[in-house]
Amino acid sequence: MIQKIEKVIKDHIKDNKYTYLSLFLFYIIGISIGAVAVNDLDFQQKDEMTKYFNGFLKLLNTSEVNKISLFKLSLIDNLKIIALFWILGFTVIGVPIYYIVIGMRGFSTGFSSGIIMGVLGSKGIIISTICFLPKEIIVIPCLIALGVSGIKLSRGILKNWFRKPVKNEDGVKQRIGPYSFVTAFFSFLILFATILEVFISSGALNILSRID
Repeated sequence: MIQKIEKVIKDHIKDNKYTYLSLFLFYIIGISIGAVAVNDLDFQQKDEMTKYFNGFLKLLNTSEVNKISLFKLSLIDNLKIIALFWILGFTVIGVPIYYIVIGMRGFSTGFSSGIIMGVLGSKGIIISTICFLPKEIIVIPCLIALGVSGIKLSRGILKNWFRKPVKNEDGVKQRIGPYSFVTAFFSFLILFATILEVFISSGALNILSRID
């Protein structure tokens, strides 16, 4: 059973390797643009960002942050992206939006990490690595996999516009179940990453922020 699942996963990645690669490339480009954008901020903007982040760290140190509220906010944000990706799979025009969203996620990662490193220096590198990298390692592959699944469905719909399905399995209705199952599977992984971010990474950030 496990070997069969591994074969299905390997075949899926092999058949869609260029889509995976292109989405990952957009994420890397987003990170690069985000990091460069930090350097383009003028002195006043950098000073405001520094004060904002230092204020956040002080709030974190006073333990006034409600982790349940943070979890809800983070979960809602991730669910919005998951829902968007699921819906886009049924539209042909949604294919470019996958790339835009992945790129924007990369930009957010690069910009926020650049700000943290700029404010805290070497400690910022440690904080970014320990607190934010574990979540990104889980979330980004999941989002890319959801994007590949949605793009594959969109392409199938486009093909069905120009030709009659040869088999029943080629119809869109027959693909909704497996497509939704894949979405649900990766949603659970993203949920795990959200819990990791709020309850573990925030605790580590609290400890690291106290260290001079």
